[in-house]
Amino acid sequence: MAPGSQTGKDLRKPVQRLPDALVDQIAAGEVVERPASVVKELVENALDAGATRIRVEVREGGASLIAVTDDGRGMPQGDARLALQRHATSKIDSIDDLLSIGSFGFRGEALPAIASVSRLRLSTREEGADEGWEIRVEGGELQSERTAGCAKGTRVEVADLFAAVPARRKFLKKPATEWGHIKDWLGRLALALPGVHFEVRHDERPSLIWPATSDPLDRVAAVLGEEAASLLVPATFEATEGHVEAYLSGPEHARANGNGLYLFVNGRPVRDPVLRHAVVDAYRDLLPRGRFPTAVVFLTVPPASLDVNVHPAKWEVRFADPRAIHRLVRHCVRDAMAERRWLGTAVASPPFPSTSSVPGAPEAAPRRGPGSERGSERDFERGSGAATDWTFARQGELGATDRLDPGTHVAEAPNPADGDRVRFGSLRVVGQLLASYLLVEGKQGLVLVDQHAAHERILYEQLRGQWLDQGVSSQALLMPETVTIEALALAALLEAEARIARLGFDLEAFGEDAVLVRSIPALLSGKNPAELVRGLAREMQDPDLLGDGEASDTRLLRAADQIFATLACHSARRFGDHLEPGEQRAILRGLDEIPWAPTCPHGRPVAVSLDVAEIERRFGRR
Repeated sequence: MAPGSQTGKDLRKPVQRLPDALVDQIAAGEVVERPASVVKELVENALDAGATRIRVEVREGGASLIAVTDDGRGMPQGDARLALQRHATSKIDSIDDLLSIGSFGFRGEALPAIASVSRLRLSTREEGADEGWEIRVEGGELQSERTAGCAKGTRVEVADLFAAVPARRKFLKKPATEWGHIKDWLGRLALALPGVHFEVRHDERPSLIWPATSDPLDRVAAVLGEEAASLLVPATFEATEGHVEAYLSGPEHARANGNGLYLFVNGRPVRDPVLRHAVVDAYRDLLPRGRFPTAVVFLTVPPASLDVNVHPAKWEVRFADPRAIHRLVRHCVRDAMAERRWLGTAVASPPFPSTSSVPGAPEAAPRRGPGSERGSERDFERGSGAATDWTFARQGELGATDRLDPGTHVAEAPNPADGDRVRFGSLRVVGQLLASYLLVEGKQGLVLVDQHAAHERILYEQLRGQWLDQGVSSQALLMPETVTIEALALAALLEAEARIARLGFDLEAFGEDAVLVRSIPALLSGKNPAELVRGLAREMQDPDLLGDGEASDTRLLRAADQIFATLACHSARRFGDHLEPGEQRAILRGLDEIPWAPTCPHGRPVAVSLDVAEIERRFGRR
């Protein structure tokens, strides 16, 4: 192998400019990941052209044909020619425009990149023109131009994608898989733009129709399904950093993956780790590890505080102050949870854990009108105590994990009177069912409390609180241990020196790629110090995603959190234990003394309600 070469090929050639065709193919590799990328770019162009109606046609998963037709402004002949040249765009004029981008696209790479790896036909007519213009390009080479009769707007057809690039085409998945990616992205975009009419045809058959609407919740129901939308709770929050509007599922309707998280920034669908972590972190005490909510989250921030020019396909964004955005979104979600009063009725709640039958949404019952038995989404805003209200917390009450930094602009929600919260200890105990469930008479009916899950939650919170309040005892190692660690993880540990010490670790930098571990938390004595430190570093590697304050430290140190959960589980009263009335009341009073969460640390529900209306229906009194 030649010196300096990783392939054995002699790379000692003079520097030269690449041919335009090769440059376009390199750009295509960045912009056109798969057929869904082509649909994304073409639809975004249509939206930037002011389209209110968009039709998408897909054949064979997009490999055979992708066509996008819009009713936008259209282009004159000269603009149509320029649109197929590299870095030609009408969306920005100067460097200053990059600091406040309001359009979907702006790079001017999409059309020439797509044309370089397909057969492309562009037909367009601007409003007021007597005729349109058609351009055909194949493999990046202009084939023909002519006048053409066409409707106002633009139609772009992309045929035989990657046909001339076999190395790229062989990496395409089965047509059904590629269609799935297209459908998913179109659904995400439709959620962001309820005022645009979308029509989608798949293999010559109508597939999706999403009529324009002025109500975002109607579009959520159209995309995710009426059943899924019926279980989403609306939430809004505003601070100096921005505005959040969200639709959130209750913890009793969790998913096995994060595919139900729909995230938007300034109307743009994104894959953003800050937003994703903020939503998941807000559910941390409500869902077991490995379970995820369904959440549709719209974040609006000043354009100057956002950089969308960090990814060729514009899937990713960068915030000027990601910690503030994380707090803003998490606070919105936690506020929505604190406003809910009930976990859910026994009839409405599916068995634990729930599964999803609607792509992108959990199982649910059909959405009904305001006069129905279960109530509508608007009932949630009125605080009606409908079946999807999920926590027994008073309005505005947040758990211990939600203390905010003193300098944050996000204001704490006001705490109303304690009467707004259900106090378990004040309710009448009816008795014990099967030596496993406590039956309690509530204002709205019967509440069933899982004695093991409730006691486990109480003990877990007490153990965690004592560990934090009394300080973390350290256990010195007999011999300091050297732990090699990658550069970014090492930097994260060293930057959080005070927090690391508070957790009971004594670490010291040792060279450029290692730390010297002198002590670990006494609670974790016997654990492998290297595994503990590397695990801690992974959690802390992105400081913008960390919780605020000491109360999140046990979650940060997963090993400690798992020990608390295990100790609580082993110490709690079990199923089948007959409890004396005094002990039953002690468990109920204990629930009033901890930050409320509707599940045990392992995710099982603590309480379920059976309301009076359902009981009366069962006895034919309604």
